[in-house]
Amino acid sequence: MRLKGKVSLITGAGSGIGQATAECFAQEGASVVAVDIDATAVKTTQRAIQASGGKCQTLILDVSQENQVKDAISSAVKWFGRLDILHNNAGISLLKPITETTEADLDKLLGVNLKGVFFGCKHAITQMASQGGGVIINTASELGLVGQPLYSAYCATKGGVLALTRALAAEWAAENIRVNAICPGPVDTPMLDAEFAIGSNPKAEEKALISTIPARRLGRPEDIARVALFLATAEADFVHGAAIVADGGKTIL
Repeated sequence: MRLKGKVSLITGAGSGIGQATAECFAQEGASVVAVDIDATAVKTTQRAIQASGGKCQTLILDVSQENQVKDAISSAVKWFGRLDILHNNAGISLLKPITETTEADLDKLLGVNLKGVFFGCKHAITQMASQGGGVIINTASELGLVGQPLYSAYCATKGGVLALTRALAAEWAAENIRVNAICPGPVDTPMLDAEFAIGSNPKAEEKALISTIPARRLGRPEDIARVALFLATAEADFVHGAAIVADGGKTIL
């Protein structure tokens, strides 16, 4: 019960890392506001949390729209009285050479992966500053730290998340607001499955990727949720502006 009495809002909570984090936080005693653009998926998360005795409200949210993000944070405060933890986790990917990446492709990626994080931080910080502090956790990526062919636009958005995280950590640490990022490596999620499906042989693609990971497996959503849990607790009180890499060792090679 390390989060007993805390209120958390998690974006992209309908599947993958967001779903695992929502369930983990609820198990640790937090009240959870689970948000996602997929209504069916986020209701599945809510049912799982409630079946285990946890507290969960849901919202349908497009994080690229600032008014929707602002309203979501206001709803969390209306339901539970405050907001202690924001996990900006919603994200999308794109595999294209830069020469084939359209302006519409780039705008969509920036809208979700960077603007969505920016809006979440902006409105969460307004609330957290008024209540005496809070924690923000941004899901970046190993590809915010290293490059990879066909991921130029994605890398740019995740690098932006890391730069934003550091700037906000420096700006708001004195107000008892901690801002940190997680850099997952390849994690077994629907988003990664969709990337494998682009190729002619998804199983071979998966095997080839695993061969580049020293741990010799894909990450599991729970692996990342446990890192988010650490950052959300008092155990990480002196951690500000960090980018915690959880990639099975992939980026050390």
